[in-house]
Amino acid sequence: MSESTPFTVLMVDDDADTRQNLRDILELDGYQVDVAATAAEALARDHWAEYGVVILDRKLPDGTAEDLLPHIRRLAPDAAVMIVTGFADLQAAIAAFRLGAADYILKPINPDELRTRLRRIAEHRRDRESLREKTRELRATTQQLWQAARLAGVGELAASIAHELNNPLGTVSLRVEAMLAKTPPEDPRRRSLEIVEQEVERMARLVGNLLQFSRAGVNQVSTVDVCEEIRRTLELVEYHLRKHQIRVEPDFAPGVPMIYADRQQLRQVLLNLSTNATDAMPNGGRLIPRVRSGELAAGQPAVVIEVEDTGTGIPLELLPRVTEPFFTTKPEGKGTGLGLAICRRIVQQHQRTIEVQSRLGEGTTIRITLPVRPDTNVAGLHVG
Repeated sequence: MSESTPFTVLMVDDDADTRQNLRDILELDGYQVDVAATAAEALARDHWAEYGVVILDRKLPDGTAEDLLPHIRRLAPDAAVMIVTGFADLQAAIAAFRLGAADYILKPINPDELRTRLRRIAEHRRDRESLREKTRELRATTQQLWQAARLAGVGELAASIAHELNNPLGTVSLRVEAMLAKTPPEDPRRRSLEIVEQEVERMARLVGNLLQFSRAGVNQVSTVDVCEEIRRTLELVEYHLRKHQIRVEPDFAPGVPMIYADRQQLRQVLLNLSTNATDAMPNGGRLIPRVRSGELAAGQPAVVIEVEDTGTGIPLELLPRVTEPFFTTKPEGKGTGLGLAICRRIVQQHQRTIEVQSRLGEGTTIRITLPVRPDTNVAGLHVG
């Protein structure tokens, strides 16, 4: 079907000649046409979502257009209903428009007039869909702004927490260091002090990671060790992973080059991918972050990042939509549908794409390929 005929027409008329004549005209224009002789026959259709226009005779053997309109509005809310009648009845026309009719045309129907009205309906449909798309984009942008505001709030809170925790942590660390200096290596108590020292250092790293991750600011492009950033991100969610019985199995190839990227944005991507993978494994499983050297299609050196889980997987028909804003396979209230959308936006700013592979019941792999050269993978950051 051509772009100018983007919908199927349902024609409901008890006159066989009228049905056949209009069907011939509309099919010559490229429309798909379905017909019904009665209201009951029309309501028995099970593919109402296909109909863009319903041409409805006002008087049918088993009812009127006014009787049928509420059912059509329920079954096909986006379809335009055109009432056809042999009498110019102003009150009936007003009643039909109040019930949701889009147009009113008199018999005998002039083919050119019908074509004009159908073209106008098609234009209105395109305008309405464009408006819906703009609304969806506005909602996505608004949600991202809210998330940015929340992250800024978390950054302020993290700074306060870091200040409050670093002082006692520093005191504990100094005390333990002093006690270790006075404890000989053969003393059985030394091992316990060493464990306390290690845990204090780990707490200090966690506070530092949280502070760095949440700190708001402009794009800051620098050389980044992807493997180290994955380790730091996993430290942030270590308790969450352990609580959900998820075993982390890093697979970092040797000799992976540094890349030139925005460290904070990369951590946002890694954190989103890790939490998404965790949500996909409600009964536990394995999380496998992989990093290796690779190449782009043109042969430029690149770093390939994969995050694989052994979770529930994603149905094949839903894979093309998983990076759309607000699309989520999680239960209502469990997700915003923005995680992968934000990941895609960040990766696109680094002039690359994000790939999703999944098998239902087996797991999902997210693959990101980032160029190593600074003039290729951060151009979007400098202009955006």
